[in-house]
Parts: sequence; structure tokens; C-alpha cells
Amino acid sequence: MTSTSRNRRTYENLMDLLQDLVKHAPNGLTADQVAERLGKAYPTLMNELNPAIDSHKFGLQLLIPLMEIVNSDLPAHYIAGARGGVFVRLPKSRCVEASAQHQCLIAVKEFGELVAQTADALSDNRLTEQDRKAILREGHEAVTAIMALLKLMEVENG
Repeated sequence: MTSTSRNRRTYENLMDLLQDLVKHAPNGLTADQVAERLGKAYPTLMNELNPAIDSHKFGLQLLIPLMEIVNSDLPAHYIAGARGGVFVRLPKSRCVEASAQHQCLIAVKEFGELVAQTADALSDNRLTEQDRKAILREGHEAVTAIMALLKLMEVENG
């Protein structure tokens, strides 16, 4: 079973996570405002997001609009984690030719910082929780830079 955390809360299922995002939207919207923007009554939306209620179902077509309304990628992280992957938000593409060379340099720089952070953390043959967090942060930055480069190539090739 996959679980994802937000503010130390662990979610055992996607509906629990979505219900929490509606109730505590990262962008500060109230649950009533979120429901209204989805075109739902608050009680209906909460029933749809309650995994214990079988008579109401949250429509999959509302997942991305919900994520946009509350300004959260957490459901994408949850789904990717459940499939053994990771979600990486890519920067918006700019001019491909000028950006590709620049993005290559960024990717190399970020990967270098990941390797340096890892080497530094392992230099004393002891990996602390702080070391792990720093390595993870650098790793995510490196992966994001590489994925941004690949996304530029997709745009270039059409």
C-alpha cells in the first residue's frame, strides 16, 4: 500500500488525500470555495471523496481541475509513487534552440551538485538524516533539470 505525506499526515488512499486537500487547500481556499469551483455542493463533494461511501463517486475527470483549483501536485506524487515512479514538475518551455544549450548546462551543473553533495555526505562513512534530505533535494533538482532538457527536445521534434 502506498502512502504519501503532507505536513506529517500520511494518506493510505487517494480519496483521503483529496478530501484533505479540499479541506485544507494549500492556496487558502475554503472547502466551500473549492466545491463551488468544481460545480459541486460541499456535502456532495465530501461524500464523493469519502472512501467509506460507495454510493457517491468522485469523477476522474475532476482530478486535474481539483489539483489546479487547490494548487497542489500532491495527487500526482501519490499516483506516481503508487506506480513506483516520481512526479517532476517541468518548467514552461521557452525558445528551444537558445534554451537547449542553456538547459544542458543547467542539467550538468545540477548533476554535479548531486554528486558533490553525495560525496560530501559519504566522506565520513556516516549518512545522517540531514545528509539524506540534502541528497534528495539535489537529486530532485538534477532530475528536474534533465527532464526539462528532454521536454525541450520533445517540443523541438514536435
